[in-house]
Amino acid sequence: MQKRKRLTPKERDEVLAILSAGCSRSAAARCVRCSLHMLKREIQKNPQFAEQVAKAEEGIELFYVSRIRSAAQEKQYWRAAAWALERRLPNRYGVKKPEILTTDQVQRFLAKCIQILVDEMPNNQQRETILNRLSEELEET
Repeated sequence: MQKRKRLTPKERDEVLAILSAGCSRSAAARCVRCSLHMLKREIQKNPQFAEQVAKAEEGIELFYVSRIRSAAQEKQYWRAAAWALERRLPNRYGVKKPEILTTDQVQRFLAKCIQILVDEMPNNQQRETILNRLSEELEET
């Protein structure tokens, strides 16, 4: 049995229809009976198809976002607004587990640690050495 190398025009159209309906690329590949790898390769080798895939995926994203936004305008569907905020601004509105620190919390803690070192270190030379090392570490991360 010969291995397929490309998608047919009909298969590409089916993929676009499946993506436009909101399914994933892997679901589209299964529906046209090809591997996800083959679909990705087709997208890479065919710029016109790649553009069509991007438009199909962007279109469904826009559809979902507009539906959420529309629902969020109704008071009884306040959860849609909360959901959108949680995902758009997760550091501010996302659900946080008590044992998880946010980036802001870690930065504030480190800033306080550095200030304590500066305040408590009597020797200027040692203070400068430590601050320089901390700055170097920060630049590397």
